[in-house]
Amino acid sequence: MKSRTVAYIVLAVTIVFAIAPTYRGQIELPVRVHHLLHAMVLVLAAFTGLLFARSAAPAKGSRAFWLIVTIVAPMLAMFLMWPSNYSPLDRLPAAHTAEHLGLALLGFLTAYAGQQYATGVGVAMSLSLWAMAFLAAWGFGVSPPLQVQTAAAAPTAAAAANAGTAPDPHHGQAVFSQNCASCHGAQGQGGMGPRLIGESSRKDLMQAEAWIENPQPPMPKLYPGTLSAQDVRDVAAYVETLK
Repeated sequence: MKSRTVAYIVLAVTIVFAIAPTYRGQIELPVRVHHLLHAMVLVLAAFTGLLFARSAAPAKGSRAFWLIVTIVAPMLAMFLMWPSNYSPLDRLPAAHTAEHLGLALLGFLTAYAGQQYATGVGVAMSLSLWAMAFLAAWGFGVSPPLQVQTAAAAPTAAAAANAGTAPDPHHGQAVFSQNCASCHGAQGQGGMGPRLIGESSRKDLMQAEAWIENPQPPMPKLYPGTLSAQDVRDVAAYVETLK
């Protein structure tokens, strides 16, 4: 009885945490922060599932059903954590909340179904699911997009000499289309990477340059190498024009 009471308390905490977008409002977060917050939802939900399984009666019916749920639930949870979902969902609190509740449900099922299949399986699968979510925050398991090498990207003395010239957003748009649009969208509307429209309200030109030069995973580091210093300035200037 005590275990079931604790389970309901943890379940309530999980739900309050999961529905945060409804009372937090529209806030665009970095992909890494998103992964870590989702990992927290999964941990709380899985712990709830383990507590309910501990106080539940032995399962009736085919053990194959519980095995299938134990395998499929974490796969679906990782699909929901696909980074391309983040930018659109940040602008739709209701959809974002639904995603969090979906993660909570899948985390719960991973633990509960695993324990119903065999004692200890729910614990192992829950730890595996949390580890995948945690490691994904640092880019593990996330494939970088195809990087296109351009003639302008070759590190030359001329490029270094031009690094201090005024930024050219038109050239930046061309470089963006070749190297960035596959993740951020042709117009910066977002995709696998976050939405960049309105980025000027969050970063000035220098901050945008620093962000491109030293990005957080899973965004690939293209400078120095694929992009020259002038390319970085031009792309940053183009991003600043996206409204």
